[in-house]
Amino acid sequence: MTRQLFTAADIRRLVREQKASVLVMSPDDLITPEASDVAREVGVTVVREPGACAAPAGLRKLPPLRAVRRAEVLLDAFGVDIPKTAEVRLRDVITAEDGSPLAAGYMALDAQTPGGGLFPWTLTYDEIDIVLEGELVITREGEQVRGGPGDVIFVPKGSAITFGTPSYARFVYVAYPANWSEL
Repeated sequence: MTRQLFTAADIRRLVREQKASVLVMSPDDLITPEASDVAREVGVTVVREPGACAAPAGLRKLPPLRAVRRAEVLLDAFGVDIPKTAEVRLRDVITAEDGSPLAAGYMALDAQTPGGGLFPWTLTYDEIDIVLEGELVITREGEQVRGGPGDVIFVPKGSAITFGTPSYARFVYVAYPANWSEL
């Protein structure tokens, strides 16, 4: 079914061109507040046909607020079998199941070699990494960025990168879309 939006101009045109005094709207049609005011002013009665009406976006039920306490999060071993020289652990803490279009989680890298630790990854989603502790090094082809505590790193979708650290890194990742692990 097609949804229509009625504006104040539509109400004025209805009266001027069709000499109408009633506007019949389907359950899913929308009318602006200004259009409702104009309809009252010019004597147009607005009638909505019965049926299930979708709630306007501003009135839809929002998911509950959610706080995740870092100290209560236990990280799991990174379950993907790839070559790496770092111990990689992570935990998703905000997902699509929370009603979020974004995902967020904690990740830890601990180098397992004296020269540091790294692992390759290709992102099929956009990601922002916020370094909490240590140093996070992200390399993509000839580019490299280093982040320390408080630094934010953006990694665009489609990037073939290497996550790395000279010793250890703890960071929060935010990914879009929330179902990043299914892409």
